[in-house]
Amino acid sequence: MNRFTPPPFQGPLNGLKILEVGSDVAVAFGARLLRDLGADVIKVEPPEGDALRHAPPLVDGGESAFFAYLNRGKSFVGIDAATPDGWRLQSEIAAQCDLVIGEAGALEGGDWGPRPVTLAVSPYGISGPSTGRVASPFILQHASGFAFHQASPVTDPEATPPVGCADWEGGLASGLVVGIAALWAIDAAEGARPGPMVDLSHEDILAYLLVEPFADWQAGLDVTARRRDPTKGLTIAGGLVWYLPCADGAVMVSPREDHQWRRWCDVMGNPEWTNDAGICGDRVVRTNNAARLQALMAEWSVTQRNREVVAAAQAARVACFPVSTPHDLLENTQLRERSFFSEVGFANGTAVPMPGLPFRFVTQKGEEMARGFEVAAPAPAGNAQALLEALLKQDALERRQRRAADGSLI
Repeated sequence: MNRFTPPPFQGPLNGLKILEVGSDVAVAFGARLLRDLGADVIKVEPPEGDALRHAPPLVDGGESAFFAYLNRGKSFVGIDAATPDGWRLQSEIAAQCDLVIGEAGALEGGDWGPRPVTLAVSPYGISGPSTGRVASPFILQHASGFAFHQASPVTDPEATPPVGCADWEGGLASGLVVGIAALWAIDAAEGARPGPMVDLSHEDILAYLLVEPFADWQAGLDVTARRRDPTKGLTIAGGLVWYLPCADGAVMVSPREDHQWRRWCDVMGNPEWTNDAGICGDRVVRTNNAARLQALMAEWSVTQRNREVVAAAQAARVACFPVSTPHDLLENTQLRERSFFSEVGFANGTAVPMPGLPFRFVTQKGEEMARGFEVAAPAPAGNAQALLEALLKQDALERRQRRAADGSLI
C-alpha cells in the first residue's frame, strides 16, 4: 500500500478514493476504518438521507452519535440513484474512485462503466439459494447460531430463552472484515479495471466466529444444552474467576492456587469464614462452593473501592483487575497516553469522545499517523455534480503532474 503514501505522511491509504453506497453498519464502519487510514471516502445518501442518521444514541439537538462514529471524516453527497440521471452521476463519480463499497442491492440497477474494485455486502451473499431472502441483524444473528452461542450458558434456560442478540456488534464485526477484504482487493487489482468483485455475506462472517460451538460439536458434546453447571462457577483458562461488586464498580479476581488463596484471604483481612475448610479447604472444595464464596467475598468487596482492591491484590501477587465502565476507560491513563480517543464535535457545540483506530501506525522513517484529534460530526449531504467536477479537475491535475515528472509534454 506504500504507493498511496506521498510525503508528508497522512496515512497508508492517503490518495485512495472510495465511494460508499447504501445504509449498512458494516459498510459504513468498514469504510470509516479505511478513512482513518488516510483514504478519501465519499458517501452517497438518498434524497431523504441515510436512515442511520436517526439511530440512537442521540446528542442534544437530535444528531446521532452512532452515525457520527460510523461516518466521521467522510464527504457526503445526495444522489437519487433510482433515477437514470442519478445513476449516471453515481457511476461517473465511481469511475474517479479506486474502490466502491456498498450494499449489494444498492449496487444493482445500471451500468457502472469501467468498474473499479467493488465490495458488495449482503445478508447471505449474492450467490446461493438464500440470496434475496429478507433479513435483519436480529434474524442473521439467530440464523447463523451466533445469538444462541452468545446467550449460553444460563442458570435457568426456561426463564431466559435465547431471544436476545448483540446490539451493533454483529455489524461492527462485519465492518472489520469489510476493511480487510477491501485492502486485499485493492492490492490484488493493481489499478486494473474492471477490478475484483468481493462478495461478502453477513451470515458467513457470523458463522465464521463460532469457534467453540464447532469444536464442541466435533468433540461429541451437546451443543444445544444451555444450562450452566452450578458446581463449576466461572472458569477461565482452568481456574476460578470471581466477579465482585465494589463500592464504586467491580473487580474480577482469580486466586486459583492454594498459595494465592491464602494471600487473597490476607487482602480481605482474613474474615472468620476463611477458616472453614468445608468451603475453603482446597482448590476442588472452593470450586464446588464457588457460589457461596462469591456471596461471602461480596460482603467485603462492596465496602471497598475497586482500584484499592486491585492494588492490594496485585501487591499480594493475586490476579485481579477492575471491571471498567465507559468513564473508567476515558480516565484510563494508558489509553490517554496513546491518544486512543478522538473528540467529535456536533452542531450544538457538544463534543463527544469516541474510540479511534485501535493501533498506532509508524512508518519506516518514523512518521506517525495522527490519532486523538478533533473532528466535526458528519455534515449534511452536499452537491454531487459539484463533487464530480472537483474530482475531474483533480484527476486532470494529477495527470499533468505525472507527465511533468516523466518529462513528457503537458
